[in-house]
Amino acid sequence: MSRIDELKKQFPELNITMFDLFKRIDTSNTYKYFPILCKILGVRFNIKHNYGNGGERLNDAKLDLHSSLLDKGISTDNLTDNELFALYNLTDYLVTDHLTTIKDFIRYMDKNLIENKDVTSYSTIDDLRAGITLASMKEFNKDLEGQVIKEFEDEKWLVVRPLTFQASSKYGATTRWCTTYKKDKHYFKKYWEKGILVYFINKQSGYKFAGYKGLKNDDDFSFWNSEDSRVDYLNVEADDYLYSIVKQIFKSNKTNKDLCSEEVSNQVIKECNDDVKRLYSEPQVEEMEVNAPRYMGEAMMGMEEQIREEIDRDVVRQLREVVREHYPEDSIAETMPMRA
Repeated sequence: MSRIDELKKQFPELNITMFDLFKRIDTSNTYKYFPILCKILGVRFNIKHNYGNGGERLNDAKLDLHSSLLDKGISTDNLTDNELFALYNLTDYLVTDHLTTIKDFIRYMDKNLIENKDVTSYSTIDDLRAGITLASMKEFNKDLEGQVIKEFEDEKWLVVRPLTFQASSKYGATTRWCTTYKKDKHYFKKYWEKGILVYFINKQSGYKFAGYKGLKNDDDFSFWNSEDSRVDYLNVEADDYLYSIVKQIFKSNKTNKDLCSEEVSNQVIKECNDDVKRLYSEPQVEEMEVNAPRYMGEAMMGMEEQIREEIDRDVVRQLREVVREHYPEDSIAETMPMRA
């Protein structure tokens, strides 16, 4: 029995196909209704039905699907158009950050930088993050030394203030912090300018958490775990002696930007400027009629559903951020990114 066959038996819930679903609908002995099910329900995974039989819209959609899957570390080789579309829809049920973390883990493992080579010993996404963090620290080089303020370091903990997006992305690797989003670098620039942004890294376990204190028209003081959920400092996995160090760091009256040389500041502007220009040059979304929602957050998410095929993903992302920013009481706010 092959390894794949063994895993199918071990995880039967991951080996369910649309045909297994159809069998639960068509209970006839000969499955005579299967053609109907395939034709009617299969339309959901037919790319031409969703984007037209041809032309620029269909071609753009296929390029976008390829790009999206590749960004998530998923190969698109030898797929038909409909298989491509079906695979893309399947990833809607998976966390994108988890996919990229798994891909990063594989990359570091292939480079022989992961100390624990027993892949069967890893059970959670945090296990992978820890392995990647420890591996990535081996790659920290002198190029990044001038791009962070090292607030503290001993044999167990490394505490840094990232001064550039490059440093933020490197030291915040494997987390879901918005300050590491490569396609939304304006988030990093926002916190870099407005306050104190600090990353805490356990050099022995790979555990990470972040802290932020706003200074300019901003009184936020918060801590965030790797999943980008806001947590109380008492709930982070920090040694007792770190508390006095944390207090001292956040007594500062200087933002991360204030600590930058002119050269480093120019690097941040260069890193983030194109992204900020894109943000403010997005097309305006026309007002749309929405059925009466239970709360305003639901209304805006309903708008997203109506426009998702008409505008690009970046505008959709902005709608989500508006909901998270202005309606934190809604359930959607549970997944909001680290922010002031």
